[in-house]
Amino acid sequence: MLKFFVVTGLGLALLNGWIIWWLWRALEHTGWLRPTLCLVVAVLGVSFPLLYKLGGDSTVEVWLLRAGSFWLGMLFYVFMLVLIMDIWGLASRLWADPPVAPRWGAALLVMGLPLVIGCASWFNAANPIVRQYDLTISTNDPVPQAYAQSPLILGVLADMHLGRIITAPRLVRAMDLLAPYKPDAVLYVGDIIDDHILVDVEGMAAALARVQPRLGHWVVPGNHEYISGSIKDSLDILRRSGMQVLRDQWHILDNAFVLVGRDDVSRHAFEGTPRKSLPEILADIPHEHRSLPIFVMDHQPSMLDEARTAGAVLELSGHTHFGQLWPFHWVVESMYENPMGLLIKNGLHSVVSAGVGTWGPPMRNTSRAEVLIVKVHFTQTAQ
Repeated sequence: MLKFFVVTGLGLALLNGWIIWWLWRALEHTGWLRPTLCLVVAVLGVSFPLLYKLGGDSTVEVWLLRAGSFWLGMLFYVFMLVLIMDIWGLASRLWADPPVAPRWGAALLVMGLPLVIGCASWFNAANPIVRQYDLTISTNDPVPQAYAQSPLILGVLADMHLGRIITAPRLVRAMDLLAPYKPDAVLYVGDIIDDHILVDVEGMAAALARVQPRLGHWVVPGNHEYISGSIKDSLDILRRSGMQVLRDQWHILDNAFVLVGRDDVSRHAFEGTPRKSLPEILADIPHEHRSLPIFVMDHQPSMLDEARTAGAVLELSGHTHFGQLWPFHWVVESMYENPMGLLIKNGLHSVVSAGVGTWGPPMRNTSRAEVLIVKVHFTQTAQ
C-alpha cells in the first residue's frame, strides 16, 4: 500500500509539474497572473494527496481537500491538452519562430475545457439514478409463500465513500430513491465509508431509517473500510448506523436463501491474514438449509469462478466505479470479467454496481451514479 501511494504521488507530481511549466511558458509577460495561476495549480495539486491521509477536520483543510479532489478529476484532461500543445509547439518550430506574446487562447482552452467537463461530471455524479434488474432464480425447495406471487426485492448500494468529500445527505438521497420500491432487504456491498474524520454516524442512521426493510440492512467491508482506518472502527461505524455486518459469514433470510457476506480481498494486505474461501464460509451451514439458493455479497468482483464452483446463484459487487472517469473504464474492462451490470454465466448471476458515490474526484463521466433494485423471481426446479 505504501508503494502504491509513493508511485501515485510521484506520478501526480510529474503531471502537475509539467502543467505548471507549460503555464509559465504560455503566460510570459502577464505580470502577477503567471505566478498566481502557477501557485494555484501547485496548491491544488498537493492538496488531495497530502490531506487525504494526513489532513484534519478544520474548515480550511476540508475545503482544500475538496478543491484538490476536483482538480484531480481535471488533471488528466488538462495534462493531455498541455501535452498536445507542447507537441504542436515543437512541430511548429520547424517552420516558424515560437510566439513571444501570451498564448491566451491556448491557456483558456487548457483550463476551460477540463473545467466544463469537470462540472458536467460532478453533476452526473451528484444525481444518482435507479437501475433495475429482474432475475429468475431456480430453487430445489418449494418457493416460499411470500415469493409465490411477488418477487424478492433487494435494494443494493455500493461505493458510497462517506467522509469529508461525500457526506450523509448523499446517503439520504440514495435511500429516498430506494424507498418507493419497498425493498425486502437493503444490501451494502462495501466502501460505504471513506474516512473516519468527519463521518456522520447519526446522519447515516437517520438516512437508513428512511427505509425499513423487513429483512434488514446488511453490509460487507470493502477495501476502503480498511484504508480509512482501523477495520474494527470502520465496522463499528457501520453497525452504529444500523447495518448488520457479514464478514466471512452467512445468514438464512426468510428460509428462502442463504446470504453470504465476504470480507474484502484486501484484508491480507492490511492484516496479514487472508479472508476465508467461500467453501470454508459455507461449511457449517446446517444440512436442512444446504439446498437453499446462495446469494453472495463480495465488494470486488474478482473471484466469480469461485462463486460459480461453490454453487452460488447470485453475486452482488461494486468497487469498479466502471472507471469513474474517461478513459479509465478501459482499464477496468481489462481487469474484471464483469466490470459493470449483469453477467449470467454457468448458473451465476453477477451484478456489479457502478456505485452511488465516488472516490477522489467527486465526478464521473463513464457511467451514472446509481442505486440498484434487484427483483428476484424464485422458481422451483422440476423434479
